[in-house]
Amino acid sequence: MYWQEIRSTGLKTLLTKSSIGLICDFDGTLSPIVQDRERAQLAPGNRELLRQLQKHLRLVALVSGRAVADLSARVGLPGLIYIGNHGLERLVDGQIVCPPEVAAYRSAIKAVLNAIHLEKQMTLEDKNVTFAIHYRQAADHEAIQTTYSPLLQSLADEHGLHFSQGRRVFELRPPLEINKGTALASLVTQYGLDGLVFIGDDITDADAMRTARQLREQQTCYSVNLAVESEEMPAILHDYADAFAAGTSDVTAFLAWFLDALSAS
Repeated sequence: MYWQEIRSTGLKTLLTKSSIGLICDFDGTLSPIVQDRERAQLAPGNRELLRQLQKHLRLVALVSGRAVADLSARVGLPGLIYIGNHGLERLVDGQIVCPPEVAAYRSAIKAVLNAIHLEKQMTLEDKNVTFAIHYRQAADHEAIQTTYSPLLQSLADEHGLHFSQGRRVFELRPPLEINKGTALASLVTQYGLDGLVFIGDDITDADAMRTARQLREQQTCYSVNLAVESEEMPAILHDYADAFAAGTSDVTAFLAWFLDALSAS
């Protein structure tokens, strides 16, 4: 079902809460997926909607796989909470803050970076505490998967890193129990949230949705998970989504409705 179908049920219950937060992914959620990720930007209207939602919500946060400095520069809104690298770094008073144990894996990250050779139309993104290989612009996605997935898994195992895949991207990061789910849980605690909307579209967003669902079942924080539909949406999001948005333009429609509903309540 789509979010419009739960306005009188789950979303109505959410609006009765006194301390509500909104946590969103960026790429594929607030920003349409583009061939060149360097050209990604907020969909029209989303910046102003986020700005206005800050006036009505206890928390508005973005939790992305992008480096946190990149994320905050693309959004450019003061007062938002920015968390990057799938929860491994956070912007605090203009400074990038990481858990101390993350730094120990930089040498392993460098070793893998030095060991790989990319084909044309593949791009490497060194995010310091993690790195990603993007292949959306490659001609044969299946061939890239067949060649690079086992290679990167082997290198990750050799150097003690965690290997994962997303929408036309491979990622290696420290093997720590830090992800979008742990980031979400910490925000709920820090801001005393009793209501929450999480919106995401990719496989690492499942960690946040899983945690949000657990918090709701524990009656700690009433959460609503929205998954953004696309041809590439991972099947696992069906397990944790309460409803769907029909693409990034529908996310904008949801944010506009949410703002109106909060203003009227």
